[in-house]
Amino acid sequence: MAGFGGLDVDGIGNWIGFGRLRVAVTSLMMFYVPIYGAILYKYRDGGVSALCRAILWLILPVFITSRIPSLGVAVIMMVSMLIELTVAVKKPIIGMWLLFTAGPVLVLTAMYALHMLEAYQEARIRSYLSHSGDANYMTAMLHKFNENILLWGNSGKDVMGGLPEFNQDYIFSYILNSYGLLAGIFVAAILAALVLFMFGAAARQKNELGMVMGFGCGMIILLNISLNFAGMLGWIPLTSTFLPFLSVGRNNILLCYALVGIILSIYRYKDVYPKKFKASQVSLQKTITLKLDM
Repeated sequence: MAGFGGLDVDGIGNWIGFGRLRVAVTSLMMFYVPIYGAILYKYRDGGVSALCRAILWLILPVFITSRIPSLGVAVIMMVSMLIELTVAVKKPIIGMWLLFTAGPVLVLTAMYALHMLEAYQEARIRSYLSHSGDANYMTAMLHKFNENILLWGNSGKDVMGGLPEFNQDYIFSYILNSYGLLAGIFVAAILAALVLFMFGAAARQKNELGMVMGFGCGMIILLNISLNFAGMLGWIPLTSTFLPFLSVGRNNILLCYALVGIILSIYRYKDVYPKKFKASQVSLQKTITLKLDM
C-alpha cells in the first residue's frame, strides 16, 4: 500500500517516513527476496498446494512493485525469487520459467499497444526502439563518454556536467573517465569477487533455509551490477539500478550492507543444522519438488 500512496520527497513519490528518516519503497521491496526464502522453507512437505502458494507469494510483490511503478526493481525481484524457487526445488521447472520470462514480455507488449503504461514508460520504449528522444540521448552520451578511455588517468571529459546524477546510475562511467580503464577493471573485479563470495557462501550452506536465502541476496547484487553495466553500455534501456557500495544513495547502501550481513550470518553458521531436524530430513527437494512427477 505504501508503494501506491507513499510520501513525496523532492517531487519523487513512493517513500515511507519513519520520523525524520525517509526510505524508498523500492529498496524495502527488495528486502522481500530473502524473506521469500523463508516462505519457501515454511512450505516444505506441503505438496502441490504449497508450490501454488509459493508461486502466489512470488507474483504478488512483483505485481505491486511493477505498479509503483518500478519495472526494473520488479524484474530484479522476479528473477531473484525464481532462482530461489529453482534452488529449493533443485530442478529447473521449464514451464514456470517460460511463464515468468516470456509472459511479462507479452504482457508488456500488450500494455504498450493498449496504452496502459505510464506516459514516461511509453516514451522510453519508443525512444529506445526508434533510437531517438531523451532515453536515446542518454545512451548516446554514455557511448560518447565511454569512447577513448585512457588506460590510466583522467580522460578530460566533463562527466559531471554531461551526465545527471553521475555518482548514482552512471558512477562506473565516472570512474572510467576520472581514473582510467585499469581502475574500472579493478572495480569490476572487486564486484565480481563479492558476487562469487555471496554465491559460494550460499552454496556451502548445509542448512537449506540459509542456502535459499543466500542465493536470493546474491541475485539482487548480481542483477543490479549486470543491469547497470548493460545499461551503461547501451545493451538495454536505462533503468533504475545501482553499483553496490559505490552508487550514492543511503537506501541502496543500507540495502547492500543488510544483504551482505545476511550472507555473513549464513557463512558463519554454514555447518549448523536446524535443531529440530536431522540433516536427512531437512530437504526442500522432498518438499517443494512437491510431487512434481505426479
